[in-house]
Amino acid sequence: MKCLVCHHDMAERNITLDLRWGGELVVIEEVPAIVCENCGEQVFTPDVTRQVQALAQQRQKAARTIVVPVLSLGTR
Repeated sequence: MKCLVCHHDMAERNITLDLRWGGELVVIEEVPAIVCENCGEQVFTPDVTRQVQALAQQRQKAARTIVVPVLSLGTR
């Protein structure tokens, strides 16, 4: 598959996905994706997208919790 952004080759990989859901940061690991080897563009199948949305909505017990620093350009 060729990247729609830069037209380079893409490869299947498992990635870590960081997303905002309901105002919260959710991190989901081991997400199957097709990733551009040049620019990093990520493509997900419709089934993977549904699984990610369902997992983010469920609010099941997290595998682990991490501390994330929050930075802002507006506080200079």
